[in-house]
Amino acid sequence: MKAVKINADVNLTNGLIVPSGSVLLVAEAYTDNKSQKDGTIPTQVATLLYQNEQAIIDGKVSINDIADFSTTMAGNLLVTRYETDPAETMIIEYIIATLTPIYGASNLEVITI
Repeated sequence: MKAVKINADVNLTNGLIVPSGSVLLVAEAYTDNKSQKDGTIPTQVATLLYQNEQAIIDGKVSINDIADFSTTMAGNLLVTRYETDPAETMIIEYIIATLTPIYGASNLEVITI
């Protein structure tokens, strides 16, 4: 399973910080195919943030109340990508594109868990 490792601090709404190395997993993704418009499909991706890879392996609870971004990401996917690319690749790239303005591309890494 692919995930996104955030190699930067993540700010929480309670003022605490999750240190560099947190991992964002895809919980679920939804595309509204019947609402295609201008070559795009409305998409929503729900994610779960963990302190690190070991927290996932150990079955720890995900971290809530993130200040830097919403764990439910909404936007659009290109119809051409939807029709040709593997879902996992497309969704991970969607997450990277959403988080790049916040953390910078150099601080986001695709990992396999």
